[in-house]
Amino acid sequence: MPSTVPSHAPPPPMPGTLIPNEDANFLRGVVADTLDRDNTRFPGAQPVSFAREHVKELQQQEYFMCEKTDGLRCLLFLHWHDNGVAVEPVTFLIDRKNNYYNVQPPLWIPFYEFPNDPDKFLFGTILDGELVHDQYPGEPTPRLNFYVFDCLAVNDQNVTGKSLDKRLGRFQEWVLKPYHKKLTSTPNPDLRPFALKEKKTYPAYSIRQMFDNVLPTLKHGNDGLIFTCKSTRYEFGTDRHILKWKPPHENTIDFKLRLGDFPLIDPEDGEEGLIPDYDAMPTSFQLLVYTGGNGKDKYQYFAELAITPQEWELLKGLQQRLDGRIIECYRTPAGQWKYKPEGDNTPRWRDDKKDANHISTVNSVLESIEAPVTEEMLLQNEEPIKKAVYFLQGRGDKYQPPQQQHDGERDAKKRKYSETGSNGY
Repeated sequence: MPSTVPSHAPPPPMPGTLIPNEDANFLRGVVADTLDRDNTRFPGAQPVSFAREHVKELQQQEYFMCEKTDGLRCLLFLHWHDNGVAVEPVTFLIDRKNNYYNVQPPLWIPFYEFPNDPDKFLFGTILDGELVHDQYPGEPTPRLNFYVFDCLAVNDQNVTGKSLDKRLGRFQEWVLKPYHKKLTSTPNPDLRPFALKEKKTYPAYSIRQMFDNVLPTLKHGNDGLIFTCKSTRYEFGTDRHILKWKPPHENTIDFKLRLGDFPLIDPEDGEEGLIPDYDAMPTSFQLLVYTGGNGKDKYQYFAELAITPQEWELLKGLQQRLDGRIIECYRTPAGQWKYKPEGDNTPRWRDDKKDANHISTVNSVLESIEAPVTEEMLLQNEEPIKKAVYFLQGRGDKYQPPQQQHDGERDAKKRKYSETGSNGY
């Protein structure tokens, strides 16, 4: 597991002001009504881990591919507010805990039917994406950008029942084009709280291009690839048609950390009895997985987190609560579970998540660890995927096998993702 300082900024904290739960409940109801749902849970789709059988899946249905950004996943909700004088835009971010954050200043996106009318703006819009810190050459501080990779609703129209290409087309025509037109026509446009960008997608067979050209030039961190089926609808919750591929060293699990007992010491204060020594290492660092039950059955023990004395000193120095937090971990070749380090070697805490990974997700990741799909395996299947997609698109007669390329020629120009790791991008 790489432990060097990454070349890109870590995922950003959630911007904006947390909305009180009572007010957030009203907004959750608005979102549910917009999406024709009968519950107010977080509506975001969740991918499944890429397994070896999914290589065949990419040959049976057409998939779009994009890089998996190492950022902060959330939904962007464009709403409105009547201030008593006029109606004005309001912008919310929704995290995976289903918390709502009011971000300022709000995004004012012109209404697509009247793009030149300054009094009309877009609302009733829900976009799925990721907040990232992009590092631009020559700039000392990163820029905050929101990359959109899917669309749930635009102008109060629920589009989750449409196919992915139709959803992205609606986003481009009704959201992105008016937004860009406003930016280009405004001197020194205000890009606060963040700029809106489209996550670029590629055909599922553009694997060589992705590894050789796209990933090395990213302005932010990356920890894999996402394959999303073109023809299926947007699914609330787990979507088996969204495939999350990670290189073997990035196959991680989010556990809940439970500290064991601390050794007892005599404080020598003249009083009877012993007290816990919170400077000493606890008896255990238990990693728990979520089972979906209630009460005591909600979590079960999975493994021990391997912590060295030096790492314990680092954890103590954070002066933060440790017990009960969600922590991202990976398994070493020797079978130990270690926390995924940030650039300063502190743990990658997943405070954006309400619960640890479900046991079903854990088993899926373990399968990926035991039988990984490597970069080389994806590359070996690039041409079979491309040929199959051409036939799916009804243009099989246009497919031409690639010309032979010497291994040395490819090796000379290839920046090997599996060796460089996410810290290299």
